[in-house]
Amino acid sequence: MLYLSRPSTNKYDHQTTTLWTLRAACLLLFVVILGCSPSTSVVQTSPATGAEVDSILNTLQARYDLTGSLKIIEMKVTIEEGDQREEVRESLWYKKSENGGELLLIQALGPINEPRGVAIANQDKNQFVLALLNEERTYHGPLSDGALREIFGVDLRVSDVLSAIFANPFLDGRTDNFTSVENSGAKFTITRPGVKDGHVETITLFVRDGEPRVTDWHINDKNGVLQQRATFSDYRKVGGILRPHKVEIERPPEQTRVAVNIAKVELNVEIKDSKFDATPFLSEDFEIIPLSELAN
Repeated sequence: MLYLSRPSTNKYDHQTTTLWTLRAACLLLFVVILGCSPSTSVVQTSPATGAEVDSILNTLQARYDLTGSLKIIEMKVTIEEGDQREEVRESLWYKKSENGGELLLIQALGPINEPRGVAIANQDKNQFVLALLNEERTYHGPLSDGALREIFGVDLRVSDVLSAIFANPFLDGRTDNFTSVENSGAKFTITRPGVKDGHVETITLFVRDGEPRVTDWHINDKNGVLQQRATFSDYRKVGGILRPHKVEIERPPEQTRVAVNIAKVELNVEIKDSKFDATPFLSEDFEIIPLSELAN
């Protein structure tokens, strides 16, 4: 399990700060998935409510399907972990690759917009790279749910954070096992079993002008204790696609909170696959370390 405490005053201060910042940022922003193909069947609802929920799920899926690329060049991330707090500016590039996979690049920026750290997830190559530029050090390994658990120290699936970025908890395909669907006017509350035994997920949506907005996503354990909460707000249309500009994720077991405020986002702009090439960070200019060592 990776845990990076607040840096002390030694020669490793900068490296520790960068690692901690990237770790917490990636906890929220790691968005490459292994693929899913959700259905839209809902159990034990009236025909009218079932049709409305089907329409909501189809709209949320369409937003994801219609987003071929995503570029965020102005984004502030606030990270709280225990008594530690950090604010960092970041940029993000995402696209569905020419080969059908998904690609992600995140940069943590310094005071004059210089990259301090780079995280690259390349589904086509089953590759995850975490590069610390000033230290000329790269952590490298396969892209997997198991690697995320070891590296970031939380029970995190790859698809969980993709769902957070696209404000769609249903991108993992679990739409055919709802235990309840409650509807009150524009508000829908959907409950389903969690991925872990005994866990329960509660998802709240509002539909306005025919456009659904996921606002809250809770995951509680079998004792009712909150394990994760994601909230989505400040929805705006970008290129005709509604998406949130503020995302907050809280994980009480790790005492971690991450808030992302997006100032400028562009959808479906041209981004070449070469943008996500990790080769420059795997050269002889960098010390290459397996991700397993970072986990230790």
